[in-house]
Amino acid sequence: MDRTFLRFAAVSLLAASTAACEAAGPTSPTLAELFTERAAWAAQNLTSYSYDYESTGFFICCTQGQEITLVVRNDTVVSAVFVATGQPVPGSPSGFPTIDALFGAAERALRNGVLSGITFDPRLHYPLRIDFAGPPDASGSVFAARLGNSQ
Repeated sequence: MDRTFLRFAAVSLLAASTAACEAAGPTSPTLAELFTERAAWAAQNLTSYSYDYESTGFFICCTQGQEITLVVRNDTVVSAVFVATGQPVPGSPSGFPTIDALFGAAERALRNGVLSGITFDPRLHYPLRIDFAGPPDASGSVFAARLGNSQ
């Protein structure tokens, strides 16, 4: 075989594998890393805040892929409104997760081997994205963004 072809093939394979690693996105942390981020979040003692929430996958009918602003007061979700329309989400807002509940879901998924990735806000330490692996009805991602004060 031609050495130039072999060298080209090796460089191509290396470039492809590097690109795949870079495109992989969030990574699955160890339990210790998850606890460190959770402790940094808890140290801020934020019990009333708002954030934008979105979930994809999981065969969720009416809210899948739609960004929802959640208002949390005293560690309870009290309001859920579609960002695009400003309309309330049907049903009780208490079914949506607080940031602490997102940490709990990530921990359970990690312990059960179905947490495929997670990224954290570098300043406030809450989960920005959590990826779950599993069968189609149990796979998907949740996103949290624009955490702010709730007045």
